[in-house]
Amino acid sequence: MTDHTNPPDEVLTAMAALGSHEPNPSHDARLRARCRAELAASRRHEAVRGEPGWRFAVGLALAPAVVGALCGVYLFEVIARALQLYRF
Repeated sequence: MTDHTNPPDEVLTAMAALGSHEPNPSHDARLRARCRAELAASRRHEAVRGEPGWRFAVGLALAPAVVGALCGVYLFEVIARALQLYRF
């Protein structure tokens, strides 16, 4: 039988020297507290601003109707020009 010996792999040797990193519990707690405080401040800011109002609601309701009407007019013009071009 032949003896197959592989030379040492440089990458694996370098990776073996790396240590594992565990998260620091005190850092995690501070970060979690900062995130929760930021979320609470964001919620308070949203609550202070309140509802957008009736104008915003009317705009949301009318915008699709206006866009739909413009699309209908455009389609009508395309069909009318096509009929005019082919003399119907």
